[in-house]
Formats: sequence, C-alpha cells, structure tokens
Amino acid sequence: MLKKWVSGFVVIAFIMSLLTSVSAATTTGGLILDERINFGGIERSFDYYVPSSYTGEQEVPLMLSFHGSGSSSQGQLLLTNFKEVAEKEGFIVVFPDSTVIDTGGNLLSPDQYNDAYDPNSNLIRRWNIDSPAFDQAMQKLSTIDDVGFTAALIDHFAENFNIDESRVYATGMSWGGFFTNHLGVYLNDRLAGIGAVTGQMALSTPQPMLKNGMPVVYVMGDQDPTVPPTGIPGLTYSVKDAISYWLKVNNKAREGSVTYLPYVEKMIAQPFGLPAVLDDTKIRRETFSKGNIHKPQVILYTVEGGGHTWPGGPQYLAVSIIGKASQQMNASEVIWNDLKKYSR
Repeated sequence: MLKKWVSGFVVIAFIMSLLTSVSAATTTGGLILDERINFGGIERSFDYYVPSSYTGEQEVPLMLSFHGSGSSSQGQLLLTNFKEVAEKEGFIVVFPDSTVIDTGGNLLSPDQYNDAYDPNSNLIRRWNIDSPAFDQAMQKLSTIDDVGFTAALIDHFAENFNIDESRVYATGMSWGGFFTNHLGVYLNDRLAGIGAVTGQMALSTPQPMLKNGMPVVYVMGDQDPTVPPTGIPGLTYSVKDAISYWLKVNNKAREGSVTYLPYVEKMIAQPFGLPAVLDDTKIRRETFSKGNIHKPQVILYTVEGGGHTWPGGPQYLAVSIIGKASQQMNASEVIWNDLKKYSR
C-alpha cells in the first residue's frame, strides 16, 4: 500500500515540474536561483528571495518552503508565489532542493539533472522523513541528513544576512509538508512555527514531548485524492491524530472556534486548454486552542471541495486528476499571517 501511494506522488509531482520553467541562470531583483552549499560532502542547491526593503540594518524573519515529492525549489517557488508575500511583509524566503537519486540508488549532483519536465523520469526527489526503505533509491535516501541540511541552511542565512533567529518558520507542500512536521520535532529549538499544505505528520516521525511549544497551521483539501485528511496507510497519521499530538506539545485541550472565510464566486483556470470550472470550494477555519503570542495555537483550514493543491496557487493538473485548486484563500498569505506573531 505504501509503495502504491509513493508511486502516486511521483506521477503527480513530476507533472508539477511543468511549473519549473524559470531559468536557473536568471536573477530578477531579489530572486536568487541555484545557490549552493556543501553539506555532509554533498552539494545542495536552493533558491531564495530577498525583499527590496532589506538593507541589513534590521533583523528580518526567515521562511523555509519545502517542495513536494518529484518537484523542486523552482516548482515550489511558482506553486506558492511566496516571494510576493515576502516582498510585502519584509522577510526572506528560501526554497530548498531535496537530493536527487536514480532508481539504482545513485546520488546525482545538481549538474547531472535539470528541472525540465520529463514524464518518463524515475528520479527520486524527496525529503528524508525516515520512512521505510523498500528499494535502492529509498535506501540511499535514508542516509541523507535533510534535518542537518536544514539547520545548515538556517546557519548560512544567519551568517550572510541579518536574520532574526527567533523568527524562523518552515512550510511545505505534500511530502514537503510531511518533512515540515518532521522539522517541527527535530528542530524544535530553532523553529518558531510550521505550516503544512496537503501534508500531515508521517508515521516515521517520533512524537516526543518537546521542550518548546509549536504553532502549527494545516491546510487540507477534503477531496484530496493523494493525501486524504484521514491519512495514508503505512505512511502518515490522520490530520486529527497529528493535531492531537501538537496540542499535547502545546499543553492545550481541544477548545476554540469554527468559522468560514468569505466566499467569492470565481473560476478556476485549468491547464492544457481545458475549460475553466467554477470554484465552489469553501474554507473552514478551525482553531483547536485559544492562542496568542505567548501560547502556541493549532489551526486547521479545511478546503471543502479542495484537492491536492496549494490554495491560491495554479491548477497544475486537471481537476479530474488532483481535485480543485481553491482560489478562496491564498495559503501563503494565510500561513504567514497566522505564524508571524510567534517567536521562539
């Protein structure tokens, strides 16, 4: 069952590579592409955006945004459009790349592949969340220290920019969402909050009682065919169980409120010349604890009628395949607004 779900991730995520048409040699304003550092003897790449307001005189927050399985930093950049939020709100946003592994378990360097769409590619682009290693590629992935790489990235930006290290946040899509939960546990002393879209906590991520509370924002489509809120058998917890864990970490009982975001009639543009469809999704916002800047909050946005998509982002595949990409919210703006008040 697990291998079936992983294959599903690959099919969907590689088609998402259609979004990765930005040239790695291009720098536009504050957007830097294909930056690299060496970590653990491996050359690792990432993109990032520095807002035009940055002068280095004042500390700014740092946001890390992790791509889904099969995608890339450039795919995540275009999917989320987080750079517009960063420009408006004055923070630096980083889009890291996972390692790339072929089916024989060989680790490829950034110069051995590109981000062009290849429907026949079997390359593994995935974050290590300590999930079962059922083939050579996953066995190799299990040796990759992506938590350490993330910590090294935070150090890199703290050394090269005036970063407020008490305000470092992580977000992710799909498998990147699983990894974001993973980081919430393993980098509990460095992150001020996490946000995950279509990706809850993996079964392979431990659930210890952590030293620090963790603000958490989940965005889940209730019609997601790839990562349903009930969980993926053998791979993830349900969203309900993941929320229960974070409430324990935050020493909170289940209390709070349910509201709906305002609905505005819109159309969803589909790719490949397919006709636009009515956006009839609705956004249910549920707070599971009464939070303020001193008390971490857990929030769930359920996209009623939504699919395996980033709300506010593009409909990267047909609705019939991945469900609807709701335009009733901008997930990047919402996650930032819910997390920005927290500091570590």
